[in-house]
Amino acid sequence: MSKTLIFIIFMVTSIVIFDFYIIAAESAQESISAYIIRWSKEYASIPFLIGFVCGHLFWRMSDKRVGLK
Repeated sequence: MSKTLIFIIFMVTSIVIFDFYIIAAESAQESISAYIIRWSKEYASIPFLIGFVCGHLFWRMSDKRVGLK
C-alpha cells in the first residue's frame, strides 16, 4: 500500500473519529461541519476555497498520468 493511500485513510479516519467524539462529548454545534457552515456565512471565501480545492482534487487527469492503462 502506498504512503499516500495510508495518509489519506489516516486523515479521513482521524477527522471522522474526532467529529463523532466532539458531537458526543459536546454538541453538534461544535462539529467540523457546523464550524464550516458558520464560517461560510461570515466569510464568502470559505465555500469558494473548498470548491477550488475539490475542483483540483477531482479534475480529470489523463489515464497515463494517474497510472491507468
